Amino acid sequence: MKHLLLLFSLIALHLHADESKHRIIGLSEPAREQDLREQVKTMPEVEVAALNFDTAEVTFRYDPAKLIPGYNPKRPPAPEAVAKRLEDLLRAASNGTFALVPLSTLPADKLRKIEIQCGLLDCKGCRYGAYIAIAKLDGVERATVNENALLTAWIDAAKTNREALEAALKKGHVELKTL
Repeated sequence: MKHLLLLFSLIALHLHADESKHRIIGLSEPAREQDLREQVKTMPEVEVAALNFDTAEVTFRYDPAKLIPGYNPKRPPAPEAVAKRLEDLLRAASNGTFALVPLSTLPADKLRKIEIQCGLLDCKGCRYGAYIAIAKLDGVERATVNENALLTAWIDAAKTNREALEAALKKGHVELKTL
């Protein structure tokens, strides 16, 4: 019976579902994809429809009538209201380790790739700390950090640069290796 109710809930969600795409802060490494999926499962009536680690973009599927309190089908909520509600739910579900930000407006070929070799980052938490030190900086469109402590950022060069990234990492107490 429980499985049948779950099946009917999923079918209902798909029948009345809307989708919205967002850039996400928190996808610091591939293992965080599964973390995100697990956190979204705790968000009522929301599911991950698509997830692209390379662009740090997620598409959520949801029933707007269940997502937005006081939903009126004659006056659907603005996309900003939906994004705000999804952001609030995601922040609460993940204790702030994931956040939504607007999609990048800069084409991928206009982004500048910067790689910074960090010191010892031997656990997921340490790598996340280095990542978050720069991920929210104005001009950082995407960032990742791998198990070898190589931090990669794709930036809008008109808004930030390598020196600003290194300064933010140092401020976050992340050791930088000189090559």
